[in-house]
Amino acid sequence: MGQVNIIGAGISGLSCAWKLKKLGIDAVVLEESPRAGGVIRTEKINGYLLEWGPNSFQAAPRALEMIEEIGLSEELLAPVPHSPRYVYVNGKLRKFPFGPLGFGGMTRILGELFIRSKSPKDESVGEFFRRRFGRQVHDRLVAPLLTGIYAGNTDNLSIAAVFPRMLEMEQQHGSITGAFLRTFTRRGKATASSSEGRGRRRGTIFSFDNGMETLPSRMAENLNVQYNTGDARIGNGQATVLTVPAYRAAGVLQGKYPKLTQLLENVQYAPMVVAATALPEHSFREPLRGFGFLAPRDQGVHLLGTLFSSALFTGRAPDGQALLTSFVGGAFEPDAVTWSDERIWETVCSELKQVLHTSEMPEPIALLRHTRAIPQYRIGHEQWVAALRLALEETPGLFITANYLEGVSVPACIEQGERTAHAVAEYLRRDA
Repeated sequence: MGQVNIIGAGISGLSCAWKLKKLGIDAVVLEESPRAGGVIRTEKINGYLLEWGPNSFQAAPRALEMIEEIGLSEELLAPVPHSPRYVYVNGKLRKFPFGPLGFGGMTRILGELFIRSKSPKDESVGEFFRRRFGRQVHDRLVAPLLTGIYAGNTDNLSIAAVFPRMLEMEQQHGSITGAFLRTFTRRGKATASSSEGRGRRRGTIFSFDNGMETLPSRMAENLNVQYNTGDARIGNGQATVLTVPAYRAAGVLQGKYPKLTQLLENVQYAPMVVAATALPEHSFREPLRGFGFLAPRDQGVHLLGTLFSSALFTGRAPDGQALLTSFVGGAFEPDAVTWSDERIWETVCSELKQVLHTSEMPEPIALLRHTRAIPQYRIGHEQWVAALRLALEETPGLFITANYLEGVSVPACIEQGERTAHAVAEYLRRDA
């Protein structure tokens, strides 16, 4: 079989290489930087464990299986029990999902059962949820949630790409609420009897004792990864898998593959500033508990949200201290990534004090600017993916797997990487 080069040692590239290795195919992973992990990056500063990318991952079955294969099951770290999520509404933190809603919002959820309209060919997330559940549910629940995942504007994000299951429910059942009720009734007993232990993890999140970078670091140790390698070549009879961000992939392909280059240049990213701060635990009126909070755009704060990092996972801060990880910028305020450090710290610290009602001002630890943080699954995303797939069919031996295709989460990238590995293996068999 021919040589396989994987460009990029993020979770997508490493997952692809890991699966290829299991299939008996050796691959070389070429990484431009001196470390593996891509946006998954953990750093320890003055006793605080900081996450500059994903802070956790959903306990999806395939992700947990891979972690077991790698030998990391014993290092999995579950969150502190009973960690609610909050939404900042009208000056208070209110528990997700129903706390932020007034009587009108709750009534509108029940009324969704009687909405008979259906989504047009490609509707935005904002249009879909306002149509089915009303403005309050959208503004106080859906929009903040999507800000937390994509840092995006729901009026630009595609419902078909972001929530395909919701669209399917509407098409098949006419009501999202009704579909959920039917699904819950049908599967309740079956799920309990068939989970075989794995179900205990379903619907929860995890990290690792030493942070999220544990996963890509351990994977890289068992793979052929070449660091500080910026000279990536395409072609010459080898199979090549591009796993780097779209703008970097476009740069690699520029000149030789104009159609692919143009498609990749169309991918838009939301910028983000991540700011880590600390507070003494005694500065809170009550002990800090929970996952964190999200802030709707009409609540008068720049903060998109804040994770209660040390309250969610143990070992994140020195004794007596609380670690908070806050986010500013996104699609609504992209210029925040260019603000001075002083302006960022003034904004983050003053707003945290306001939201959390602390007796002291938070202390800055460190911040990181992501000029291109999260790819945006905009209206027309599915058609764009189809066009990219078609263009790849015209370039045998070239494959792409990345978080701008079929999901931005860590489990989604793992699954995409493995599917790509199977496609590479099939190509090599045909070409042999």
